[in-house]
Amino acid sequence: MKLTLFSLLFTTTIFAAPEVILAPVDHLYIPKGFDSNDSVEVVVTGTFPNVCYSRNSVNVRLRGEEIDIEVTALAPEQLGKLVNEKFCAEMEVPFKEVISLGNLQGGDYKVNVNQEAKISLSEVLTVSEATSSAVDDNVYAAVDYVEQLSDKDFNLKGWKYSNCFEVKEIKIVSNKKDTFSILPIMKQVSTHCPMKGMPFTYPVKLNLEALQTKRPLLHVRTLDGKSVKSIVNMDE
Repeated sequence: MKLTLFSLLFTTTIFAAPEVILAPVDHLYIPKGFDSNDSVEVVVTGTFPNVCYSRNSVNVRLRGEEIDIEVTALAPEQLGKLVNEKFCAEMEVPFKEVISLGNLQGGDYKVNVNQEAKISLSEVLTVSEATSSAVDDNVYAAVDYVEQLSDKDFNLKGWKYSNCFEVKEIKIVSNKKDTFSILPIMKQVSTHCPMKGMPFTYPVKLNLEALQTKRPLLHVRTLDGKSVKSIVNMDE
């Protein structure tokens, strides 16, 4: 009986419930080029202090021209010293949250992240009025990921679902701070669009030195209305 009670207490100490905290965020990326027909997205990054932290949830609230974002994390129970000392290796663990804000009317919005935390973030998001009632003004390539070849050379990799569309242009939009928005715009060259899966590679040249950060975000618009996001670490 004593052994059973001891085992129960020991197990309770090790597996104490994690604590929900405001995540330790450090950067808010606001891509440029959204309009009122787009599904608007922003990116928040941060760093956990050890391997026992993990992402939890993101809550978004729109208040007129302000958008409040709360990013939470799960932290090990601070009173469970056995958990912290024995199992939580001291190691910086970066994390990234891609946050969908949905469709927004044209205008300027102040985006606030974790306003109640010691370190909070705030940036201005500009959404333009759409020029048509279409879901999007452009058809974009179906990009899966970004391949880095050098400091300036990158490849957009993905699939071409039909040969009735070809690349018209790859438009680069910079917010002149920390993000390049990459728009691989397609044009229709045939009225007949048979399904045909073909891999593609589109080369892109970027001047990352023109931005004000060593960790720029590459925000690539894609065919499904969303985007591919890749953060480049220029210190490596």
